[in-house]
Amino acid sequence: MEIHATLPRLAYQHALNVPDQIALVSIGQGSVTWGELWDSARRWAGWLEANGVRPGDRVASLAPQSLEGTYLWMGCAAAGAVEVSINNQFRGEWLRHALRVSSAKVVVLARKFLEQALAVIDGTGVETILVYDAPNETFGADCCVKIVTASPESAPPGGCDGEPQVFPHDIACILYTSGTTGVSKAVEIPWALLHHTAATYGLTFERGPNQVFYFPYSAYHLSGRDALYSAALTGGRSVVRDVFSTSSFWDDIREHGCTWTLLFAATARFLASVPESPDDLDNPLELVLINPLLPETDALRRRFGFRTYATYGMTETGITLVTPPDHAMSAHAGCCGRPVEGLEVRLVDPHDHAVGPGEVGELVVRGRDPWMITTGYQGAPEATVKAWRNGWFHSGDLFRVDAQGYYYYIDRSKDMIRRRGENISSFELESAVLTHATIAEAAAVGVASPLGDEEVLIAVVAKPGKHINPLELVSYLQERVPRFAVPRYVRILDELPKTQSTMRVQRQVLRSEGIADGTWDRAEAVEKAVA
Repeated sequence: MEIHATLPRLAYQHALNVPDQIALVSIGQGSVTWGELWDSARRWAGWLEANGVRPGDRVASLAPQSLEGTYLWMGCAAAGAVEVSINNQFRGEWLRHALRVSSAKVVVLARKFLEQALAVIDGTGVETILVYDAPNETFGADCCVKIVTASPESAPPGGCDGEPQVFPHDIACILYTSGTTGVSKAVEIPWALLHHTAATYGLTFERGPNQVFYFPYSAYHLSGRDALYSAALTGGRSVVRDVFSTSSFWDDIREHGCTWTLLFAATARFLASVPESPDDLDNPLELVLINPLLPETDALRRRFGFRTYATYGMTETGITLVTPPDHAMSAHAGCCGRPVEGLEVRLVDPHDHAVGPGEVGELVVRGRDPWMITTGYQGAPEATVKAWRNGWFHSGDLFRVDAQGYYYYIDRSKDMIRRRGENISSFELESAVLTHATIAEAAAVGVASPLGDEEVLIAVVAKPGKHINPLELVSYLQERVPRFAVPRYVRILDELPKTQSTMRVQRQVLRSEGIADGTWDRAEAVEKAVA
């Protein structure tokens, strides 16, 4: 990666060379040119500096995918700070932990996230909250932190006067995992990792202004973070939406002339479930990245007329495996591809010895080129050492590789639940459930969903003399966990299945039993209430 190809440098160069070219379109907000974007980034940098942010500082953020979110990110880079992007659905202890681990003294957020931040701010180390979209509001003096509501756009420019001195090894941002067997970890993302991911997104595209990337995903995910980078590398532009919407998808694609997008299993199946229309082929999409490669891939290609490819990656490694369009077909469902240039991968057993051809092993990764994967977890040295043992990053995911060198995904080795594109920590969800007065034990597992990912099932045991009301339990959780983590199913048991020797919960038993008789279904309860 060339030094001058970091995103802040590219944004600065585009602002000088093509200032009137559109860089980004935010659905519902409009578009911004490279010149306007860099001007706003400088003003946001000045706003941050006026409120105590210094080079090297971490700045936590709770913001939607938006123009303002982009200005904040580039403003942090211009000021020499690092944005720590927190999932804005976090609340309660999930959010408290994320703020504490961020090491941020300053939090920047949209007004709608202020109350959930104030509810957990004590003990996090945060001293100042900057609200960027409430310039006329005032807040009481009884708050435990300073709250600033002045508009960043009215601030004088700050940060660097010329080209920002940002290098591939510098930290571009910090993004959180959702946690698997423990609490969420703060992943340090170098600019080289983001560059590699964005470059891989446009792998089969010719560069030029006609390329329009569609990213209907949040900026606290790696999939949403590369929207601006993709535009900067190709000379095209990106269109962003904070959340995926099936009903708006094709309207967005056609209105903005989008030529590329990314679909996860659930979102791909959402589109496949829409009734066919005579104008299905009347769309500008040329290439679609589908993760993972689905049995429905061929039908989607024929119906909508685009080519497909598939990849495998994670926040810590970016895109690691790629399946090219000539192999990304239904016959190869489950295939994640071959290793990308610049990375080395292997499959290992639990003791890190390589497994033989056709055998299942954990995928481990390391960079052949520097700074292409995470430098570690902020504030979690033990987790960093464990993940990086023996000089390889351990993904926690199980694969097998065929004779042609294609890697096929098998399963997770961790107790992670994946629902509609979101990873859910069973540990954190169970911790929230156990705060309820009636619950003695809890185990969260994923069960099959017709949308392709999983639905959340929570198995619970009542405290002696207590009665568990599933509807009341779910209502209780809706105020304490992210919306995507609220269980659909509640199964009440006399005891959880456990091993005899260690008394650990046998989650595989719960998964295999699935939605057993007597399991309460939130969706059915809602239907009955409406009827």
